[in-house]
Amino acid sequence: MLLLAVAGFALGAGPAAGAKHRKTRLIATKARAHGHVPQIKGRPPLVGTLSTTTTTPTTTDPTPTTSTPSCPTALGVTEDEYHTYLSRSALCPGSLTVQLRNTGEDPHNLTILNLGTGDTVATWDDAGPGDVVSKHVTLSAGTYRLFCTLPQHDEKGMHAVVTVG
Repeated sequence: MLLLAVAGFALGAGPAAGAKHRKTRLIATKARAHGHVPQIKGRPPLVGTLSTTTTTPTTTDPTPTTSTPSCPTALGVTEDEYHTYLSRSALCPGSLTVQLRNTGEDPHNLTILNLGTGDTVATWDDAGPGDVVSKHVTLSAGTYRLFCTLPQHDEKGMHAVVTVG
């Protein structure tokens, strides 16, 4: 039995560094196997929850600085079988590029309808699977409905709403 213990220790089966007991060694071994590092008492955890000290600025700036809000100039619309996904749900009024990407297996198209006026703002012809088609449109403030006009596609969920303004 002693010979097996010596042979095992020689092959690297000795206690883990800093481990004094078998249970502690087992926990440390499992944690390392899963990519976790056991927390050492007295040290902060390694997950970005370090305590930070804040200092009060010694001088004050009398002129406030305000950043100009950045408005996106593009809207991505991805369609697949019975889903329409928008890259953003809110836009600023003005000119922008709308890109239709068909990731489905069937053809799809796109229509943009102004819900306030009922006017059709833009339409896309059928885009085949894998096609990407872009158009430049100008949208005023309001709510717009984007949908596929192929039979039963809108009813099955191929629509989305974007707010401009």
